[in-house]
Amino acid sequence: MRLDLGSLLSLARDSVSDPRPTARRLIALDLPMEARWLAMAATVALSVLMTQIALMALAVPTEGEFGGALVSPLAAAAVQGATILILAAGIARIGAMAGGQGGFPDALLLVTWAEFVLVILQAVQILVTLLFPFSSFLIGFAGIVLFFWLLTQFTAELHGFQSAPKVFLALLGGFFVAGFLLLILAGAVGLTPADMGV
Repeated sequence: MRLDLGSLLSLARDSVSDPRPTARRLIALDLPMEARWLAMAATVALSVLMTQIALMALAVPTEGEFGGALVSPLAAAAVQGATILILAAGIARIGAMAGGQGGFPDALLLVTWAEFVLVILQAVQILVTLLFPFSSFLIGFAGIVLFFWLLTQFTAELHGFQSAPKVFLALLGGFFVAGFLLLILAGAVGLTPADMGV
């Protein structure tokens, strides 16, 4: 598979319309672990960049109630990276406990790819919001739905599960655990929920 922009956009489109075969294609690439870490780092960087562009384009205040850690690129990158790692580890571990066949490397790849698809949607959101400001909420909500949809289908394919609803419920539980662990991590580095915009 080529890694040019057109191929990536085409794969992102396939991820939305037919996620399980797309997950198989990604896993079949059998990327070395270094490439998976690099892909995660690049995706985190792009996500933070999109967030900073959105803050500037939409004139969101960078001080006061909304000027917490997520406005800082380094803090945002740390939270984003930790979220991907916790999700990938949780998907791999919980899936294995339920008899799944997937491991952490492929879970990391799939979670990273799901986040990359959201980065594309984030870029679209910025452009559309500049023309239709009230559309931001709708696109943001669609992004949340899309992320859960992709994670559910990718996780099912990763572990060979057939029941997507059961996978979805397991993911919801995993998100609660991930959120709790992120709060502990934030507290360890001196951040409060208010700093994180919670």
